[in-house]
Amino acid sequence: MKKLLFLIFFAISMNLLAHERINFNSDWKFKLNDQLGAEAVSYEDDSWRILDLPHDWSIEGEYNENNPMGGQCGYLPSGIGWYRKTIAVPANWKGKQVEVAFDGVFMNSEVWANGRKLGVRPYGWISFAYDISKETLSSDSITFAVRVDNDKQPSARWYTGSGIYANTWIDVKEQVHVANSGIFIRTKGSTVEIDTEIANQLSKLTKASFTTSIKDPGGKIVAAAQNKLKIEAGKSEKITQSIKLETPQLWSIENPNLYTAVTEVKVGKKVMDVVETHFGVRDIEWKAETGMWINGKNVKLQGVCNHQDAGALGAAVPDKILRFRIQQLKDMGCNAIRTAHNPQTPQFYDMCDEMGMLVMDEIFDGWMKKAANDYGAHSFDEWWNRDLTDWIKRDRNHPSVVIYSVGNETHGEIGKDIVARCHELDHTRPLTSGHSGSEYMDVFGVNGSSEKMGWFDTMEKDRVFIGTENTHTWQVRGFYRTKTWYRDGYPNKRQKSYFYPDLTEEEVFSYDWTNAAGRNNYKQIFNSSYDNGMVRLTSRQNIEQLRDIPYYAGSFRWTGYDYIGEATYVHGGWPFKSFMGGAIDMANFEKDLFYLYQSQWTSKPMVHILPHWTHPTLKEGVEIPVWVYSNCDEVELFLNGKSLGKQKPGLTWDKMQCQWMVGWTPGELKAIAYKNGKSVVEKIIRTADAPSRIALSVDGENMDDENRDIVQLRVTATDEKGAFYPYGENRTYFHVIGSGKIRALDNGSPIDVEKHFEATNRIAFFGLTRAYIESTDETGDVAVLASCILGEKKQISSNKVNIDAELISLRGELPSADIQIYYTLDGSVPSTKSNLYEKSFDVELGTSVKALVLMNGKEIQQMEERFANDEGFVWNAAVVAANPGGDQAEDASFDGANIESNGSDFKGKGYIDFGRNSGGYVEWYQENDGSPGEFTLQIRYSANDKIRPEYKALLTINGKKQEVVLPALTNYRKDWAVFELKAKLGSGANTIRITALEDDGLSIDELLVK
Repeated sequence: MKKLLFLIFFAISMNLLAHERINFNSDWKFKLNDQLGAEAVSYEDDSWRILDLPHDWSIEGEYNENNPMGGQCGYLPSGIGWYRKTIAVPANWKGKQVEVAFDGVFMNSEVWANGRKLGVRPYGWISFAYDISKETLSSDSITFAVRVDNDKQPSARWYTGSGIYANTWIDVKEQVHVANSGIFIRTKGSTVEIDTEIANQLSKLTKASFTTSIKDPGGKIVAAAQNKLKIEAGKSEKITQSIKLETPQLWSIENPNLYTAVTEVKVGKKVMDVVETHFGVRDIEWKAETGMWINGKNVKLQGVCNHQDAGALGAAVPDKILRFRIQQLKDMGCNAIRTAHNPQTPQFYDMCDEMGMLVMDEIFDGWMKKAANDYGAHSFDEWWNRDLTDWIKRDRNHPSVVIYSVGNETHGEIGKDIVARCHELDHTRPLTSGHSGSEYMDVFGVNGSSEKMGWFDTMEKDRVFIGTENTHTWQVRGFYRTKTWYRDGYPNKRQKSYFYPDLTEEEVFSYDWTNAAGRNNYKQIFNSSYDNGMVRLTSRQNIEQLRDIPYYAGSFRWTGYDYIGEATYVHGGWPFKSFMGGAIDMANFEKDLFYLYQSQWTSKPMVHILPHWTHPTLKEGVEIPVWVYSNCDEVELFLNGKSLGKQKPGLTWDKMQCQWMVGWTPGELKAIAYKNGKSVVEKIIRTADAPSRIALSVDGENMDDENRDIVQLRVTATDEKGAFYPYGENRTYFHVIGSGKIRALDNGSPIDVEKHFEATNRIAFFGLTRAYIESTDETGDVAVLASCILGEKKQISSNKVNIDAELISLRGELPSADIQIYYTLDGSVPSTKSNLYEKSFDVELGTSVKALVLMNGKEIQQMEERFANDEGFVWNAAVVAANPGGDQAEDASFDGANIESNGSDFKGKGYIDFGRNSGGYVEWYQENDGSPGEFTLQIRYSANDKIRPEYKALLTINGKKQEVVLPALTNYRKDWAVFELKAKLGSGANTIRITALEDDGLSIDELLVK
């Protein structure tokens, strides 16, 4: 046996090139907009932009309120794009099986090779490949053309990106080879079962043999099996092998040990193919009473839902950032990710395998239309089976994938067929969905409905239960309110929300992003980081329920990270561009919520204080609820060196945080956490003076010696002593020195709609700014000069202005730099004849400070910062959020109608007037994150009694139509009435349309759904 294993190892090491996988990402040509005839080899593309994949053209564009993506997909540009690439065909490809493979293209992709159309794939979140053996055999070069059509919008209910956002490959194989996704590995105890499908592209029956060798996590071959088979011409054969391992090293969250199956195919003595497949040895059981068990250990799924995009980087997320984000979630205590609502790129699953992160792998958002031009609307019926098949075959060997989800808030008898097909392809994993045809699912998955008060008391317990999308809470990093806030108000019979008392009788904080006059919609508010802004229950109560209810198998909060899109329905639309329900913001900055989870889900000693201790507008003595999150036995809080006493973090939701009511006074708050009576960790926060400096640091790994490596640069606003200034909103200017460039800039703000891609400057958001810096070669030094004009925009406590310029090395040596700064206060462009900056200076409100930064005598940056009453945060805004109102007609979709503002007493900034357009309509998108059921619809309208006594309109709800009659009113556009009716809405996406059936005299103001 030992001799056999040695020979196998030797053969494998000598023949790995029997199957080549070549990265195909570099030097593509790209052109936006449709290009007639661009699939032809002779097409002239010299003027096209040259870029490397992955690529997302939408994130490179400008945010614009009028972009067709709209608030649903994040106000970014969409459209049609073309990619082209010409390569020489190496001699050793001739006569072989050659394929071009795409890990992900959004969406409606068409691919050509030398003018031959290879195929079409409508779904934007699926991996696929095409055979190009004809071209490699008959041509010395191949010109590839890829057309990507993401023009019709919205194409989803959130930001999707556009283009070839994932890796591309060339696969070169012999004519006898392992079929694509032709290996299926599963384990039970110490036994490994492997299905291997081998394809024969030769024109004759072929005798072949194949060997499967198992390498342990250390790379040593520990077992093997051999088989012979005959394969008919043009056919494939599948063989199952069973291999026993001696004392295998198990895969788990804590110890993600990975084995490798090496499949070697031979015809005679010639090695035809060698394929390596990583897998884990683990046993998983699902029990209705207790949930999931891994290797005999009961494991609660402490999960989050995540979309594909990563803020400023869009959908084309670099591997390094993706790995950072997975590790960041692990550091929070998360052990599971739901790929909402589509598969992610292949490397995501590899990383989860390696890092011990469980995955709920989800294939579809809906099985029918949920957005006007999504996959469900146009392609699902024709393509679901093929896409689902490709998905499961691609992902079923990953030990991190423990459960499949086949839909989200959808319905239909097709669910039965989907589940049956999944079981046929992989019988080892259970099926669930976000409340989609749940009667067919192995595991009962429920979204927001499971948050309702009393839900667990009546829940059926015939199957395992998972909260597939809960809880729903909203927070903005660095923003605080002491009054409790409910999205749909409280009390609310439909939502059955839990009651949470206000933290203080009167609101403590008044700063805000704008005042009431600056909001276009009542929903346009920031939400508090105290964990007191929600739909039905807080994050703390959800944590308690998951921990204490035995049959509560797992919970996936919505979401792990903030994401672009879904800005209209929840957050009121422009300038809100993103959904802010994450524990971490879009720029990968942790919110306070991150530390709540860490205190409950991790064991490494930690302590965190909120809120910050810089409050320039508060009177001394005003009591602030100071919360401390910790996983230690006891916490002691000190104010300016004086102990305020010790507290023990509790188990119930309201005691998870230690709380002290602390009279505001400037100085220092320090929390010391104890274990077994000994101090183990502490945290200090200090009151900051006006911002005067910036601090530069790197989050995650530094820059490696490789091309296109990326780092995350953090810019922190501080005072002169280095204390964090939590209201920082000054603009930082970036200049890269050496072999690097700016990839994108961000700050985590849900309302900053400046361009991300290759920008050179960005405002801070609550004290932090993010720069993604990318290398442009493998070895050169890379440094960044960051400069900032600092001061309080509205001069709340200081009229001082400082100018700071800081250098940081990201790779190699820090360059020698003589930095000089010149500035002006009169609006003129600064030069070397202007004021030389030497120390801080005073400015009056209304002043624009402009500055010139020179390094070694060379002009590097021109900067500007304005200080005035109409700049920056508002410090005296209304402190209580408006009561929930209706969705404005002027913010909805409409056609054959106009926005008007004549008259009076209308809500919002106007209303929809149909004029003489019989057949015009207004349509609202309504997201129901709870159960389907009967709702009350209130339509606010005005109708002209001078023309007719009543007006007929067509009400269409999710395609179902009914005629309604609206009585006319005396004072048209001054008097407004509410027409009320009952209607059934489904879970998830709903569309409500009102169509005018008679011309002239009808206006619609808003829709309220209760």
